Amino acid sequence: MSQNDKTDKTSSAPKKSAMYDSIKDLAKRLLVAHGYHKTTFGVIAKELGVTTTNIHYHFGNKNSLVEEVVKDYVAGAIAGQKKIWLDETMSLQEKVQAEIAYNRTLYRKYNPGGRTRKPWSLIGRLRLEGDVLTDEARAALAGFTTEIHGAIESAVEHASRSGELKRDTPKEDLIFLLTHLVDSLSVFAQDAGGFERVEQFMNSFSRVVLAKYTNTK
Repeated sequence: MSQNDKTDKTSSAPKKSAMYDSIKDLAKRLLVAHGYHKTTFGVIAKELGVTTTNIHYHFGNKNSLVEEVVKDYVAGAIAGQKKIWLDETMSLQEKVQAEIAYNRTLYRKYNPGGRTRKPWSLIGRLRLEGDVLTDEARAALAGFTTEIHGAIESAVEHASRSGELKRDTPKEDLIFLLTHLVDSLSVFAQDAGGFERVEQFMNSFSRVVLAKYTNTK
């Protein structure tokens, strides 16, 4: 391919714009609230006051839009988790509290009153509809679990080396439990009790499990 051909191909691609970002942001909110099937180009177009042709221009088709939203969301979620679990200035107990605070902020975006049980995690929501997602979108969702497992493993290993954890701590079990607890928090919040259930699970884990294996100063 000649340089001119490359230039022509690049120039013909839709340029990212404020509308591009608005479509993605609205699609994310609709996907969290209503899931894949009820998030349509027609609904997006109506809420933004544009035509479906405009949305097709920016994203081509629904799967491409959803895939891009999922990949961006997961990347942000991974960054948020790593900021907590890779911070070597905090103890594991403090990281659990930071995890609660982080998720409370996400929860309140979709439950501003603090008492409702509306879905609030794109990851948790779309895992229920994985059969209709693209391979790349499913891989992104799976990658979230892999990445938080790695971050939590690093946190536990650091706590062990620093003497925060007792020598007989079953580290693999601790990593497994923490990973799956963090990975499932959005499900707990949709159970009876709303976000209070998330706090209950995390604080119970701290009192029953972490406290047992943490060295006291």
